[in-house]
Amino acid sequence: MRTPPLDSFGLDVDRLEPTRPGDDQSVGNGNWHLWTRGGEHFILRRYHLLHTDVDLRFERAVLDHLAARGWCVPVVVAGPVEYDGRLWAVTRFVPGQPHRDETVGQRRERGAILARLHGDLPELDLGTRPGFFPAADLDAMGAFQSWDRGIELLGERRPDLADRSVRAMAYAKDLVAEHALLDLPRTVVHGDFASWNLHFDETGRFAGVIDFDLCHPDSRAWELVIARVDRAPELVAGYQAATADPLTEYELAAIEPLQVVLRVLMVMAELWTGQQNGAFNEPMIVRQLDRADR
Repeated sequence: MRTPPLDSFGLDVDRLEPTRPGDDQSVGNGNWHLWTRGGEHFILRRYHLLHTDVDLRFERAVLDHLAARGWCVPVVVAGPVEYDGRLWAVTRFVPGQPHRDETVGQRRERGAILARLHGDLPELDLGTRPGFFPAADLDAMGAFQSWDRGIELLGERRPDLADRSVRAMAYAKDLVAEHALLDLPRTVVHGDFASWNLHFDETGRFAGVIDFDLCHPDSRAWELVIARVDRAPELVAGYQAATADPLTEYELAAIEPLQVVLRVLMVMAELWTGQQNGAFNEPMIVRQLDRADR
């Protein structure tokens, strides 16, 4: 495991433990438990290869804003520092654990918590986040993640999958135009409000939210899609019951076509990762395309 010299954070570090194996080799985020000699518990975070200090200022501003409103979120307490071509920081530890298998009631609760989160974000005007685009802006997303190059390389190995990917992208773009998905109203979204990013204490009481890595301005419909509303439809009812600004019919109707956009973006992410690693996860690409075809 290669980490920055820990004294660069100004903390008296006692020990580190990985939160999960394999983080030390990934192009994505990496996280380690960090304890100081004084007994304080933090998280040492290595940011995704694509992140820059400029775009991380957006994430830090969101976290600071929510913490000031009483949310338990992983605010930065030291750093960031650059080491080995990556940015690193020490963040607050959010206690608790995610629900292992959500019940119907817990899915509704997650929707209600999301509504509360959105309710605390509209007043936050940060503009755009560098390197981030609305999910439905497939042209911008594709240019940023080298879609064309990924298709070219995939075509050398699996021309059938490359052709399917091109067709899926064309279909998703048709849906974006047909449903005016780029015209949806936007707010700051968490970007991955899935069950594994919400923590609860041993009594089941909500404790906090982690992983704001993908927070950016986007639609509430997209937030629900990326929160896996297809597996947890109760999210919508929980959201609508808890918000003073319910989702409109336009926003609700956008959820289904955005599911196709999600699958195409998952393929795009696999193509980008494959370009970095020199190998494509073909079974994952197939699974996403199976859910994105007409």
